[in-house]
Amino acid sequence: MKYWLQYSKGGNLRFIGHLDMLHSWERILRRARVPLAFSQGYSPHPLLSLAAPLPVGLISQAEYLELVTTEAVPNLTEMIAVAVPSDIRVAGAVAVPDKTKPLMGLIRYADYLVEGIAEGQRAQLEKTLADFLGQTSVIRTVRRKSGMKRVDIRPLVHFAHLQGTTLRLRLSIGSVANLRVEDLLQHLDLIPSSLQIAREQLYLDVDGKAVTPFQYAAATGTALEG
Repeated sequence: MKYWLQYSKGGNLRFIGHLDMLHSWERILRRARVPLAFSQGYSPHPLLSLAAPLPVGLISQAEYLELVTTEAVPNLTEMIAVAVPSDIRVAGAVAVPDKTKPLMGLIRYADYLVEGIAEGQRAQLEKTLADFLGQTSVIRTVRRKSGMKRVDIRPLVHFAHLQGTTLRLRLSIGSVANLRVEDLLQHLDLIPSSLQIAREQLYLDVDGKAVTPFQYAAATGTALEG
């Protein structure tokens, strides 16, 4: 059985990187006695993956873990909830067909909440943001796995709204197009390390509409658990 698990991540876990977080989930699921399925071959490993890497230093209200089990686990949420540390809160789980594409390859957008902007920065940020949104193309040099690359980041920002000293964003992420929230904030003349940044939700793209993984599962007729 394949499951998508939604959870929040905060506290000291915001300093844990992607691979360390995946290893932490492996230990949690073993402790919870979840019957994990393993890959084949000389070095079997649990069939686990995180939907999208969360930059170190960020907290999140909606992260997703994909896992495969050897049998149906009707009480999966309850089993895991008692085994997680206090900095993780399990929101629920959804069973999806085994042939469903890996969630990591389906994620297209992410919502972010940025707080801690100084009151004295607000007027300049309003102007900088308006100038940015008014353009059709904004080329910026950003870091990629292959090194530094010039990218048009404007099409990757789908929503940006400043209310007081709080900035809400929806950015492209994933394998098709990706913009790190830190790169956008630096382009807006903000210092990411001085701000409180939370990822609020992840989305798939279905016929041009952003839907959460659980909404996608419900629309395709799979059963929610938890």
